[in-house]
Formats: sequence, structure tokens, C-alpha cells
Amino acid sequence: MATTDKKQGAERAPLVDAQAFRERIVAAYNRGIADRELPADREIARSLIPPGTAALRDFSYLAPDIPRLIPDMCVGCMDCVTQCPDTAIVAKVVPESVLEEQLAQEEDPERRARLRGSFMKTTKYYDRVARTGEEGGFFGLFVDPTKCKGCAECVEVCGSHAALEMIPKNPQILADSQLDFDFYTSLPATPKAYINQKALSDMMLESQSILYVGGAGSCMGCGEATALRMLLAATGFVYGTDGVGLVCATGCNTVYGSTYPYNPFLVPWTNPLFENAPAVAMGVRLRWDQQGMEDKKLWNCGGSRGAQGADQLVHSLAHRPAGFLLCGFAWAHLDDRTPVQQPGAPDWISHPVDWRWPGATGGSDPPGDPGAAGGHWGCRADPVPLDR
Repeated sequence: MATTDKKQGAERAPLVDAQAFRERIVAAYNRGIADRELPADREIARSLIPPGTAALRDFSYLAPDIPRLIPDMCVGCMDCVTQCPDTAIVAKVVPESVLEEQLAQEEDPERRARLRGSFMKTTKYYDRVARTGEEGGFFGLFVDPTKCKGCAECVEVCGSHAALEMIPKNPQILADSQLDFDFYTSLPATPKAYINQKALSDMMLESQSILYVGGAGSCMGCGEATALRMLLAATGFVYGTDGVGLVCATGCNTVYGSTYPYNPFLVPWTNPLFENAPAVAMGVRLRWDQQGMEDKKLWNCGGSRGAQGADQLVHSLAHRPAGFLLCGFAWAHLDDRTPVQQPGAPDWISHPVDWRWPGATGGSDPPGDPGAAGGHWGCRADPVPLDR
């Protein structure tokens, strides 16, 4: 897709043909023949990856178990959707009349009944909306079997609702899950009447918030991936799919975000070496401003290894105009919810936040031995907006 320089009005050719890349390169990797049949051409040598190619990656063979919905227990809280690190569990709210119309097109009565069982009549999306005189919506929850890694994070955060359970996979369950997920993708977008503009959970009902498509090679239950999904969802919801970019310091996301040819991001992103991330982010910010993209937000994401550079960024941009956001990944002990700092990490990393992911894993060099404390170490994100 060509892009346009807002100030100069000049259209620039795309760096890579995304459709051809998916059909030629991603398909060859998926079939396991890339090393034998793909030529050493210029496109491959540059290692450029179009956005969202990881959506074509299949992890259905990876784990023995998959989540199953227990409809009668679901309240539509969306915790499972927001906390999933792989965009493997997703939701939509569909007006009752639209749902009945869509289900009527299903000729197989058994499949129609199964699909109907994926939708719940909740207080939040049906009863409260109906009381305002609008048509109530049915909340639908679906699992993408090609993205789920079986981490059971969704079951963990569902907690006392007990609306999800892990069950063993078999060919029939995988086939049914895929058909159900295909039905989800065929449904219209969630109407804005059902979305609370100030709730992150509801933001993830909006398609423009799904800027991390899953299919990344991150570990099961990766806390960093959840953090990246959430910050992109919130930024994309407010500023649009073209309104955000990422500069990420070297770390786990370097690997799982660009394991050729799979890219889980739908936004422009790059990763420089450790402490260089702030300098690269400043350069990107200045160039965007020169091109008339002052309103486009840029996240600079760094771990504690890049703490010194990130601290410099905070101080150098403290009085800068809007456009920068900062995300620091630090280790936190998640059982007693007590933050733990690595040596040398700047103060801004320890700002108290509410984002926690029980049982998540991610990052490197956890302080101490989590096993000795009987808990889990995880990644937490502290968003520090610098447009003040």
C-alpha cells in the first residue's frame, strides 16, 4: 500500500508487496520448503516483513489443551480477551436481530445450536442497553485454535466466574473451533452503542483496537505480549489504526515480533539495540513531525536493561510537545502484588499501576528465585505519557 507525505503531497511506493509476500514467502515457510525453494533475492535479503503476517501462522499443534466456554457462567467481563497474550480469544457484541439473521443462514441445525451457545445474554450488553430503549446485544466469545498456545491465562483471570475451562484437543474440537471462529470473523463489527469509550475491555471489542494479531513466537502466557496488546488497543481505539507506531528496545519482542517471516504487529515498528531505543524514537518522532504526522503517537518500549537510556529520554522530553508515550517493562512478583526493581532501574518504572497478570512470564533475569517464594514472576507495563 502506498503512503503519502502529508506536507509534500508525494506518494511513495510500498517497500514490499504485502500480498505477494504472503503468497510466496509466508506460504513457503508454512509448508516447510522455504530453505530449499525460495531464491536469494533482494526482497528476502532486506528482511522486511509486511504487517500482520503472523496471522497466517498456525499453532494448533502446539499445546494439548484448548479453552472451552461455559456459557451459563459468562458475564461478559472481557478479562479473558484483554489478558490473552496471543489474541487467541476474542469477542463481539451483536444485536439480537442481527444474530438471529446470521444464525438462520446456517443450514446444519447442530452447528447452529453450537454457535448460538457461544453467545450470552449479559446484564452489561443486553439488559442495560435494553433499558435505554435500544436493542440489546448478545455477547459472543470465540477461541482461534491457530493462535492459542494453551497457556490457560484466560482460565486463570476468569477466576470465580468459572466460565472457561481447559479441555484436551482432538481433531473434531479443532475443526469445530475453527468453524466457530470463521463465524466470528463473518459477523459485522460491534456497534458503538455497546462500547464504553472509557473501558479498555470494551475497546477490545472494536476491530481497530486489534493491532496485535497473534501468531508470534512468544512463550506461553507471555506478560510482555499482553502489555503490548493492551497499549496498542487503547492507542488504536483513540487515535485509529494509522495513529500509532512502536520503537522497542532489544528484548523478547525483538525475537517473537520479527521471526522471519512472521510479524504480529499491524503498526509500524522497529527495534534498536538496548539503550539506543530512546535516540531512535526521537529520530522517528522528528521525521514524522517533518512529514506532517504530529498527531501520530509513538510508543518507546524499553526493559530494565535499557533503563539508563529510557531515563535520559524522560528527562530530555519532559517539556516536549505531545506525541511520545513511554512503556517500561519491569519485574513484579504477582502473588503478593509487590513490585520488585532490578538494580539501576529508574524511578519511573516503579510507578504504581493496576495492570497485573497472574501467572504471566516474560522478560529476562528475574530478581531472585520465584520458585523459592512459591509464586510467579511476570512482566508489568507502566505507561508514562509525555504529552503534558
